[in-house]
Amino acid sequence: MKNGEEAVVVIESENKFVKATIIKDGTPIPLDFRCDRVWVVVNECGNVIRIPYGRKKGEHAAEVIESENKYVKALIILEGTPTTKEINCNRVRVWVDACGYVVTAPYVG
Repeated sequence: MKNGEEAVVVIESENKFVKATIIKDGTPIPLDFRCDRVWVVVNECGNVIRIPYGRKKGEHAAEVIESENKYVKALIILEGTPTTKEINCNRVRVWVDACGYVVTAPYVG
């Protein structure tokens, strides 16, 4: 299990457009959608409660993403496929390998 502070560093280093914030499990989370914010939910020891999408199929990750945030559309994209560079707050790219497994943490953009 990863420490919440480590997770924040990784998230912010992988996507310079977001601010990751640690919150304790059970804390109410505002429902307003913002594409520049990521909540890192930790337990009482400061560890991330779950590491999402690790060795999961892209289809499963896309379903979870869309069920947790009605404002985004998850797109499954094969690793190495060229894409556009514009930021779109309504899109999450789910990068998968040739077997359909998620290869990098999905994020809004």
